[in-house]
Amino acid sequence: MAGGGRRRALLETGTAVLAVAGGGLLAGALTARSRRPTPSPVAQSGGRPTGGSGDAAGASTGVSVAAAKVPVGGAVQLSAPGTGDPIFVVQPKPGVFCAFSGACTHAGCTVLPPKEGAFVCPCHDSAFDVATGAVLRGPATEALPRYAVTRSGATLRVAEKPE
Repeated sequence: MAGGGRRRALLETGTAVLAVAGGGLLAGALTARSRRPTPSPVAQSGGRPTGGSGDAAGASTGVSVAAAKVPVGGAVQLSAPGTGDPIFVVQPKPGVFCAFSGACTHAGCTVLPPKEGAFVCPCHDSAFDVATGAVLRGPATEALPRYAVTRSGATLRVAEKPE
């Protein structure tokens, strides 16, 4: 019966190890879900933090980019001042400029630059309309937050915070 006691001890130890490991995984998953996303490096930014007096949208600070750097059907990724959160400035149609948060509303992953009229989240495959930020495909259920964009000559200014 000595073998039975050893077997029982191994089973109890193994069960305890699995319980601790499972608890650690659960805690890690909950922590990761509650954290703000880490923004990806700014790609093709051309943007720079700005400050000073307010603009037509009432934003006193924000980021700016040359309108010529935003391709029709494409985007320029910027970082929000202060937070570093990703922002995409898009031109869905010639002369029409919009800006959206780059953080997926499902789990906070940074969406990919737009292709074929949509932002796609690489984590769970949610898709968002490039012109409106609306959800095209879940699991996300909320649209991407929109930022006000104003144009002054050849420069686009994106508000510091979403609308």
